[in-house]
Amino acid sequence: MNSFHVLGGLFALWAVILAVVGITRENFPRTGGQALAVGAVSVLLAVSAIGSGIITGALEEEEDEGAGQPAAEGRGGSTLRLSADPGGELRFDRRSLEARAGQVTVVMDNPSSLQHNVSIEGRGIDQEGETVGKGGRSTVRAELRPGRYAFYCSVPGHRQGGMEGTLTIR
Repeated sequence: MNSFHVLGGLFALWAVILAVVGITRENFPRTGGQALAVGAVSVLLAVSAIGSGIITGALEEEEDEGAGQPAAEGRGGSTLRLSADPGGELRFDRRSLEARAGQVTVVMDNPSSLQHNVSIEGRGIDQEGETVGKGGRSTVRAELRPGRYAFYCSVPGHRQGGMEGTLTIR
């Protein structure tokens, strides 16, 4: 149950109460002040229910977007793992990653003879991991809000050569 369900339920209950009172009492609402109060509460509940429905729908849509490697989530946030292509191609073994909002760590193993790193960019974030040679491990950490980010290798020419992907934070 979310805020949309609660506010929608309150709005429906309010409508039933108004209908019952309106049927059983003649000249309801009686005064201009009473009519103003009934109208104001009705508008407030309607706007709240509609607004929470829009927000709830947008959040559910974000959760459904994109597939990727499941994150290992624990007390320190999410840790995502990927690898550079062992044959020296300018690509990672994954084109998409996904994690929950919060502290996100991306760890890239480099089995390639070329030097690589892993970096995160987007929504005001620009973090770069250490560039490592064959057998090395590059790590980048960032506090991420829901949305889409890019992960890529920042070694000159590597991102342009295709060494990038999409990081979806839900």
